[in-house]
Amino acid sequence: MTAAAVDAAPFPAERRSCGRRLPLLLFCLFLSASAQGVFAAERLAMPEAVEAEAKVVRSERDGFWEKSLVVTFPGKRRVLSTGDGFVDARAIINHSADPLLWARVGKEFMNADGCGGKVYLEHVRAGLANALGVGRGEMATMATAADMDNLAVVTREFGPLTVIVLATAGAKTNAIRTGVDEGTYIEGETPQGTINIMVLTNARLTDAAMARAIVTVTEGKTAALQDLQVPSTYSPSMQATGTGTDSVIVVSGTTGPQASYTGGHSRIGELIGKATYAAVVESLGKQNGYFLPGAVVSSGDS
Repeated sequence: MTAAAVDAAPFPAERRSCGRRLPLLLFCLFLSASAQGVFAAERLAMPEAVEAEAKVVRSERDGFWEKSLVVTFPGKRRVLSTGDGFVDARAIINHSADPLLWARVGKEFMNADGCGGKVYLEHVRAGLANALGVGRGEMATMATAADMDNLAVVTREFGPLTVIVLATAGAKTNAIRTGVDEGTYIEGETPQGTINIMVLTNARLTDAAMARAIVTVTEGKTAALQDLQVPSTYSPSMQATGTGTDSVIVVSGTTGPQASYTGGHSRIGELIGKATYAAVVESLGKQNGYFLPGAVVSSGDS
């Protein structure tokens, strides 16, 4: 698959309410008038143990593509999201859209608070919540311009434990080395580049274990970037540790063993780290053409 030229989420995970209502009203009118049709909903195979259904919903808005990874649960699940915090969720979403659509909404509906892309995502969130029959507060969301066709899905199991990671990744335009590169972003500007990672498990995670899982995910992601030799966009001679807008969603299970620690010394931590590493490597290969040294690359991967 050809690596996409643009790989970015158009804004950080955190959301703020927009201060001006007129741009929001105009934006909603634009969305209502846009020709939007759902073309396909591709179901993804999920381990039975994690008690979740996943599908990629493909649609078009005003001539631009949209693709949403939608993961739903039969009941509320404890979720920790870097964008929404702790949520008792019925669904989690990773929404991707044509980079030209992000650019359009970001420019045409930007107000004093710099909310163009955020208004769009809130509209998407509301539409998906309505379609799923859940409250907007029962969802955790992330967004990207990385193509959902480059999604990586990786499962790791050991004994009674199951972990699945679903990742989209792009690191061509906004890779950073944390602790070295300057953080110049200010609310209202539009950074680019993101790695979005969903982690689901059957293990019953404590809140502390969910928080520690984000650390383990970050370690696995950074190890993948190192082995892929992804440079910092801002310090090209240095190794990237991530991008400026990476997001993580961790979903606790309901039927597996309880886990209060998810660091690398634990079996559950090992599974999370290895699944994350493999998913990030695969997705960056598809999206940006980054491959491990010595990897055999087929014609469909580049």
